[in-house]
Amino acid sequence: MSSSITSGGKKLLLDQLKQDIDSSGSNYYIGLSGADSSGAGLFNQMKARNELHFLKQVSDNSFVVDTYEWTSGTVYNACDADVPTLEKFYVVNSSNEVFLCIETAKTSAGVTQGSTVEPTSALAIAYDSLRRSFPTGDGYIWRYLYKMSGSAVNRFKTIDFMPVKNVVGIPPTVEEQEQQNLQNNATAGEILGIAIDSAGDGYEFTPRIDITGNGTGASFSATIDNGKIVRIVVDSDATASNRILHGTGYDYAKVVPSSGNALLRPILAPSGGVNRNPIATLKSDKIMIQTTVQGNEDGQIPLADPENDFKQVALIRNPLEYDSTGKYSGFAANAMNYFTVSGGSGTFVADEIFQNPAQVKGKTYWHDTTNSYLYYIQNDSTGYGEFSATQTITSTTTSTSKVISALNDPTIDRYSGDIIYINNLDDAIARTSTQNEDFRIVIDLGNE
Repeated sequence: MSSSITSGGKKLLLDQLKQDIDSSGSNYYIGLSGADSSGAGLFNQMKARNELHFLKQVSDNSFVVDTYEWTSGTVYNACDADVPTLEKFYVVNSSNEVFLCIETAKTSAGVTQGSTVEPTSALAIAYDSLRRSFPTGDGYIWRYLYKMSGSAVNRFKTIDFMPVKNVVGIPPTVEEQEQQNLQNNATAGEILGIAIDSAGDGYEFTPRIDITGNGTGASFSATIDNGKIVRIVVDSDATASNRILHGTGYDYAKVVPSSGNALLRPILAPSGGVNRNPIATLKSDKIMIQTTVQGNEDGQIPLADPENDFKQVALIRNPLEYDSTGKYSGFAANAMNYFTVSGGSGTFVADEIFQNPAQVKGKTYWHDTTNSYLYYIQNDSTGYGEFSATQTITSTTTSTSKVISALNDPTIDRYSGDIIYINNLDDAIARTSTQNEDFRIVIDLGNE
């Protein structure tokens, strides 16, 4: 016996996560940690919290899918919701317009051909003013879904991922207004294609493709080669505004050849139509969460130049203010304890170990000589003892020493909140006081 979560179930879970991120009742932060570990179990979460440097509030989020840039000569697959691992069944063109592949070009012998004509919205409009399925001169058939706005591209498009959304409410951009019009005019119950699950044998004459179901108007034609059905294409009606005949109103359908033993399967459009919700149509099972850390965030986070680095990126929900039951809601926060220091000699450097007379140890994050602050962490290696004011702390490797004048608390309680995600990096990444960094976390529920 086997079981799996459906694409609809994944979408529901991701919808709930997105709604929680977008809600005013929850606060999500991206945190940088110096912990060197792997995995995301409770022990590794503890290690991440021990060396948590600071938090930055999440700026935005979006459903995303894998990026498939249209490239001449590449074979793209016809969409088929019953093949969960199907790749390259949609493309984004050079203008950031996104198209669903309805039909792949094939020769009369059933050999798939690469796409050589870039799909564009102009071609879609020229063929059908309602921008339904349209052919290109290379034998492919496409459906225009949406165009990414400039802000969506800047925030969420990468080499690996690109944004997809369902536009609701008042669209803020021209691109989203266009997409909403397509969503509102989606045709429900189309049969997008016919899958050949078994090509059969012994065909001497091309069979008719018979479709029964609760819809009307779908029409497809077969091609045979060496006694097998090797290609089935959707028909078109030039007298009906060049409309390609996917039909309408099909919740269910059965497809059989008028003769022979081939096994055929209808490829039904998503509920409500191809354009009704591009998130469902492209089977998105990922959310990208984005924020930008700008230098030291106007002094809200400690940052040396060029000493600091991090090894982990974490997503944390609802951290608390330090020594409080109230949820923190600021845009950035220091997560480390720190001393005010005076006297002594030298300057502690990043990762330098220091200790007090009782040999309680800490690891330096940053010795801020301008403000006489020493930010530090404690972990399994240093132990977790306590320091006191007036104690002298000395380096375990150099002659550097300072007197603790005051003990200062972090802005947030690093042991509070839920860690939703941890990314353990292969190599430490250094930060400087002048650089801005764009962080993108992808929550991926994976294939069925």
